[in-house]
Amino acid sequence: MKKILTAAVAALMASVLLAGCSAGEVGGTTSTPGTDGSMSSSDELKGKLVFAGSSSMTDINNALTEAFKKKNPGVTVEVEGKGSGTAIPALADGTAQIGSLSRDVKAEENAEGKYTAVTIALDGIAIVVNPANGVADLTKEQIAGIFTGEITNWNQVGGDDGAIMVLGREEGSGTRDGFEEIVGVKGKCQYNSLYGETGDVVSKVASEKAAIGYVSYASVKDSIKAVKVGGVSASESTIADKSYVIQRPFVYTYLKNTEDEVIKAYMEFVKSSEGQSLIKADKLVPQSF
Repeated sequence: MKKILTAAVAALMASVLLAGCSAGEVGGTTSTPGTDGSMSSSDELKGKLVFAGSSSMTDINNALTEAFKKKNPGVTVEVEGKGSGTAIPALADGTAQIGSLSRDVKAEENAEGKYTAVTIALDGIAIVVNPANGVADLTKEQIAGIFTGEITNWNQVGGDDGAIMVLGREEGSGTRDGFEEIVGVKGKCQYNSLYGETGDVVSKVASEKAAIGYVSYASVKDSIKAVKVGGVSASESTIADKSYVIQRPFVYTYLKNTEDEVIKAYMEFVKSSEGQSLIKADKLVPQSF
């Protein structure tokens, strides 16, 4: 009887060990992104995520990635914002995993269909002046006239007498592309100064009463004033219902059919309720997925 019990115990122990080995033979449980961007198993997500592209998206990229890193402390993140035109080249040469564009991806940038593009939000392009400037409302036609040099004095649009200082972004900027395309002034603008980043435009407008420029609505601060366009103020609601006409998409791009678990987990986080709340908190209009 004792021999029978010993054999039964041995068999039971062997089955337990076998079950443990079968799980361990494939390296443990498989980690897959959950619906909130965290990992569904106890295994920690590890890797590096580098963003390149739009400077207008720097703030929202920082907000989203900081929250994502709290859920996944094994992931390191770098965010670079030098203009939308740098996004696709960075993906192509492997120096970035996600490209940020504050405009749609151009046909020639994805001619071979290598990249997936996801619009994560809509953003207004605010037309900004110094707070001391008495002009509060401009028509789309007046804005076009100012930026093409047909209107050169603020008194021509209801302001004080004084020459207008026209500021813009450098070539390759998604904000510039969006603004010029929507206003119908592509290739016709007469800029007094061009700047590499959104923050530079904000600083110059804040310090110069004569200045006018364009920045992401999310970048408008108390130090500058966003004018109405055709009687409509830029806001989340007017951007969402399209009544504020100068607006553009915020887009993430990455390699199509990527197997990178970090990219997949991050995109799930962006689409989650927490990610969407962060987008809304940044004065952007979230999109349905």
